[in-house]
Amino acid sequence: STVKFPRWAVAFKYPPEEKETVLRDIEIQVGRTGALTPTAVFDSVTLAGTSVSRATLHNQDFITEKEICIGDTLLVRKAGEIIPEVLKVVRHGENPVPYQIPETCPVCGSRTVRDPDEAVIRCINPACPATRKRSIVHFASRNAMDIEGLGPAMVDLLVDNGLVDNCAGLYRLTAEQLLPFEGVQQKSADNLIQAIEGSKDRGLARLLFGLGIRNVGEKAAQLIARHFGTVDALMDLTVDDLWTKKGGCVIPGIGQVIAESLVESFSQPEFRSQIEQLRESGVKLTEEKEETGVSLAG
Repeated sequence: STVKFPRWAVAFKYPPEEKETVLRDIEIQVGRTGALTPTAVFDSVTLAGTSVSRATLHNQDFITEKEICIGDTLLVRKAGEIIPEVLKVVRHGENPVPYQIPETCPVCGSRTVRDPDEAVIRCINPACPATRKRSIVHFASRNAMDIEGLGPAMVDLLVDNGLVDNCAGLYRLTAEQLLPFEGVQQKSADNLIQAIEGSKDRGLARLLFGLGIRNVGEKAAQLIARHFGTVDALMDLTVDDLWTKKGGCVIPGIGQVIAESLVESFSQPEFRSQIEQLRESGVKLTEEKEETGVSLAG
């Protein structure tokens, strides 16, 4: 089993309901890694008992492969009766123009690039407001630092008003800074500050996951934290340090892509600075090391 999926199980599912609808627009969302994700906005249809009007289009390759143009009639369904998805174009609208993801970020206007090894197009501006907001929302999420009350709306307020520019900045907030915001009362402000304070003891594994290192998911963060035990052991890590003489990773379950992403993140001055800010704020940067049993030694 992985964190989310029992690989030994087989699921039986009924064929999902499919309906036609007209594509009205394609919106671009910028994620915490700078990835630009196109989202289809179409006439609302009822699928599996709920109204659906949006579905992800994944990336430019998906759009190009299916020849999707604004104004087309699409066939949509709910994958697994949960996630809306576009199956195909039934017919094009008048004067169809193939859609292309813009070459500049829709939020900050910076140039976008495509990694030759991936299908995703990214905004390369580390100071992009959308990237910062998504990163902080992820940092506060339940499986990361679990900061109750710090949702997207509050994060928008904090970033837009210059109170926070990275995850470490959350720990410098005071209740007095939150009170001028519309709808924020003394009790809700105090509760948020207490929730932020309480997140300091989550441990290194959840911190690594919360910092949003590319390719390092929840399970990988746990393996890394339990192996090294402290963030200081990661600060000057090289890729060579992670490999045994036989060519395998010193951490079972960690591959080359994850190892390279980990080393790359800790080599960036901005990332290291954020770690030091977290240290100064009293955030726990350690994890209990995984003890290896000796019952089968020899």
